[in-house]
Amino acid sequence: MPSRWQIDILVYEEEYSYPVLLLQPAYEDDHRRLLGLLARAGLAVPTTWEWEHGFWPLAAGCAVELAAGPTAVTVRAGEHSLTVGFRFAEPPQPWLAAAHRQRQVLFMLLPPRPHAAEDALIIDDVSRLVRPAERCGCLTGTIPLAVR
Repeated sequence: MPSRWQIDILVYEEEYSYPVLLLQPAYEDDHRRLLGLLARAGLAVPTTWEWEHGFWPLAAGCAVELAAGPTAVTVRAGEHSLTVGFRFAEPPQPWLAAAHRQRQVLFMLLPPRPHAAEDALIIDDVSRLVRPAERCGCLTGTIPLAVR
């Protein structure tokens, strides 16, 4: 599925770091399928209060796996899986350390943006999500790290 993805680290209270995986499908049909699948697994559109305070629903129907190597991050929702691969590199060590320390990953599904350039950072789109109308079509949730 053609998509833009990005990993990042959010820091709260200048002390706690949380790993983030952002996904933005290129096509409306792909977004619609993922929206249904991930909503059934526990991800939800955050309310304004949740968004402003960094509270995200726990997606107990999902798990995040870090592939051996690690050269990929896989999000599993029931029988389905979505893998983000790292062709020539591994996820950055601070991101991996945060994922292991927090034992979860904040996952965010964003709606397609037809004007978005492939090399543009998704975080630029996330910065617009301060307004409730901009969060329409977004899902967020914390996904537990799979135990190996």
